[in-house]
Amino acid sequence: MEEKDLKPQGGADMPQENESNAAKRLRLLGGDTEDKIHSSEMAITKGSFFSNLWYQHKWGIIIGSILVAIAIIFIVSMATKPKYDMYVAYAGPLYPDYETHYAIENAFFEISQDYDGNGEKLLNFAAITYQNEEQRKQTAAEMNSNYGAILQTSENYKALTTIQSQMLSGTVAIYLIDEALFKEYEADMVKISELTDCKLDKKAYASESGVYFKETEFYKHMQGTEWGASLKNLPDDTVLCILPQLVTIDEELYGYSLELMKAVLEFGLDK
Repeated sequence: MEEKDLKPQGGADMPQENESNAAKRLRLLGGDTEDKIHSSEMAITKGSFFSNLWYQHKWGIIIGSILVAIAIIFIVSMATKPKYDMYVAYAGPLYPDYETHYAIENAFFEISQDYDGNGEKLLNFAAITYQNEEQRKQTAAEMNSNYGAILQTSENYKALTTIQSQMLSGTVAIYLIDEALFKEYEADMVKISELTDCKLDKKAYASESGVYFKETEFYKHMQGTEWGASLKNLPDDTVLCILPQLVTIDEELYGYSLELMKAVLEFGLDK
């Protein structure tokens, strides 16, 4: 009787001697070549990376997107931000209505120039309403006066804080300011004699660092314009003054403010 070889015959499902791991996976998966195994592994790996990218890196993507959006908004805003030739501000008890605001803005705009020579003359005018305790009491007794409504205590404090921070920033140099408020900052203002050699009427001077706006020839002239009548709404003790150049303000921009201030002071006077 012939002895039969009892060793396995090496079917597709039977393990082979010296069979590589790759070949074993190929046999079990029913593939044809090892190349297919490698291609399959690459496809699985690639698909896994992209499909899990959001889950693995979502916070990085979110934060990165926000930073990019902020950068774009900042760049666009800076590119489209108007470049003003001058800044003027009012600070005092008056709550200017549209006509008064327009009249003050127009008056300074009329006498100003295109200082930076870019073909466009731009003026930024801001009004901050602030009343001290005495003015608040007066307003309460004269609700129909030109001083407007009584300011709430919190709003009044916020207005004073705004005035102080604005002065410290130095962006606005020229002020139309209530005389009582002017007295608090008088020592910080530039003396009129340092701005012009022209002599104004003595009654025009609130001090050596400020003049009553309504006593200037400039104000009197502007009264004759079609919108000038609204300038009368300004309190009689409103003082025109200018801050010195601070380190926070652009030297060129401050130069524009000096030119505008001199133009207002010297208006109608012999130089």
